[in-house]
Amino acid sequence: MALGVAICGAWYYTILSGFYVLYCPVMYLMFLNHSLYRKVVDVLFSLWELYPVALFQWCYHTRIRCFGDYVNPNENTIIIMNHRTRVDWNYVWLALYHATKPVADQRIDDVENRDSNDMFDIICGGKSRIKFVLKDEIKIVPGMGWIMQLNYFLYVKRNWQEDQLNLSQFIDYYNKLECKNRIVLFPEGTDLSEDNKRRSRKFAEANNLQCHEYVLHPRTKGWVALCSRLRGSGLTSVYDVTVAYDNPANEIDLIRGKLPQEVFFHFKRYSIEEIPVNEDEIKSWINERWQDKESSLRKFHSDGVFIDAVTGNTPTEYAARSLRKAKLCFVFWTFIDILFLYNILSSVLFQFWVVYHSFLFIFVTWYFGGFQNVQYKILEKEL
Repeated sequence: MALGVAICGAWYYTILSGFYVLYCPVMYLMFLNHSLYRKVVDVLFSLWELYPVALFQWCYHTRIRCFGDYVNPNENTIIIMNHRTRVDWNYVWLALYHATKPVADQRIDDVENRDSNDMFDIICGGKSRIKFVLKDEIKIVPGMGWIMQLNYFLYVKRNWQEDQLNLSQFIDYYNKLECKNRIVLFPEGTDLSEDNKRRSRKFAEANNLQCHEYVLHPRTKGWVALCSRLRGSGLTSVYDVTVAYDNPANEIDLIRGKLPQEVFFHFKRYSIEEIPVNEDEIKSWINERWQDKESSLRKFHSDGVFIDAVTGNTPTEYAARSLRKAKLCFVFWTFIDILFLYNILSSVLFQFWVVYHSFLFIFVTWYFGGFQNVQYKILEKEL
């Protein structure tokens, strides 16, 4: 249990220290040069994404095994994924670190994209940034939720009238800044708990659908809207990702030190030309992918291998990337941790800084719905 507490404590403490030491000063750039602010904040988050890679793989020796297609770091894409546990999103960073093909290894026809990368893209390892579609409640979590507000993730409330507006603003915001993103979406909306499985079976029976054992039926309205809107904004592909664990864990399990030893990811890329245009067909398309996912996971849990639904073959496992870059970022964030601790213990001015920004984010989250809405309004006035 001590190891679990140490890992979870280090993970959350680094989020808090990074927020107060780096994010809060950078935040004021949004009022001066919004384009530069967006680039700097995205770089900070890209650097932080490497911290859990080192923490879980270097310190705890979790093994990430990736199969199938590489992820292109330069394209506008949606990553759809089954939601096995509530901590899936924390392992997505690890998987994408290994599944994202290094820029130097891309095909010759991607040379133009490589050469046009600016300093920010080089640091981030590509043009597209990782953005999550998250439950609205997460934005109130101190540190973590506040950073995700500044990074302008897409929050959903399961109220379609509000979610439709948030989606439109999210897409408009990044279109105006000409930013590319890898948007991670869990279409099931919740994890594969026993209660959720029972609800999913009832839904399947009521709608004459096949009952699943290893996945929940996806919620299609948000997926259809996201895919349809992004298609007109340069969407180039969709990655269907299937995740499985040797030992599935929730937040309490992580604290108790019951972390997975191995996590398995199967990446399957579909170009935008393979995705239907008609909304009903888009809905059918994702339901078909979830049927494929159910079959693949059934095969995985019986024989230990995934199945590629298109070829019918076992996808190839590719070698894990070196952890050198992740280790360097681990050292960087450890320095930020020490700097935060030193200042919070020795500086009254820094203590005021922490208290002030804590109340500021509580107020902005309550009154404006979060800093993502403030950013949208600022950019709207600028342009």
